[in-house]
Amino acid sequence: MGGATDASRRRYRLFVAYANNHPRALKIWQELVDGLHTLVVSTLTINEILVYFYRRGNGNKGQEWIDLMVKADSIKIVPVSIEIAARSAQCRHGMGLPTVDSVILGTFLEQRCEKMLSTDSDFRVVDQQKVLSVEFLL
Repeated sequence: MGGATDASRRRYRLFVAYANNHPRALKIWQELVDGLHTLVVSTLTINEILVYFYRRGNGNKGQEWIDLMVKADSIKIVPVSIEIAARSAQCRHGMGLPTVDSVILGTFLEQRCEKMLSTDSDFRVVDQQKVLSVEFLL
């Protein structure tokens, strides 16, 4: 993928919003800490978080976030599997989602998530088609 598009920069913004003290992101994070929810994170999101910080000259901060996520009991980092890739292809074809978005959605569906948190308008079709409930942040 060439230069980052606006959509490719939005998926990981829950973490960026938290770092910037956004009220809704702080509430969600506290709920995770309290064990009220489990957050499923695709390994593609890990890539995007790191790129976000590298582009700002702060790769160490990005790695700190990843380390925090790996250690958190309430965060499950999920690698791309054959099943996720197949589900992703269905989502990409059926909803016209970009590849990265469809892999992230495929991850959530394979993990049987109840809700998606996003700031990416590409996922509106997911909510509209009632594939998965989407809470749009920011």
